[in-house]
Amino acid sequence: MFSSHELDTLLARIASQLGLGTGDIHKILSANGKTGGSSGKGKQHIIPPLTPQKVLVILGLLAGTLEVKSISIDRDQVVDILLEGSLKRKTRLDNCLDEIGAMPFDDVLRAVMGRI
Repeated sequence: MFSSHELDTLLARIASQLGLGTGDIHKILSANGKTGGSSGKGKQHIIPPLTPQKVLVILGLLAGTLEVKSISIDRDQVVDILLEGSLKRKTRLDNCLDEIGAMPFDDVLRAVMGRI
């Protein structure tokens, strides 16, 4: 799907936006689910592997491209999170139509009739 160079570039951008160095990101990724150090009571922290799909979802949430539409939890405690977003950028016409859509119908009709 993505070349390793593209993923490295993406990770560098994510790291800079999060205020981390690229070395920190590579440490997290290189752990790839292996146990890290021990904490106070002898528990070991396991860093889950980050796949390109997970990285893109995180990036989409941080950038505001993806939004959580719904969260459901069933009786077996399975969590479903529905994300929604669009990669299409809004044009000036889309923004104008959104603005017109928020106006009362009378105002829109008067503005159209005033132009004729």
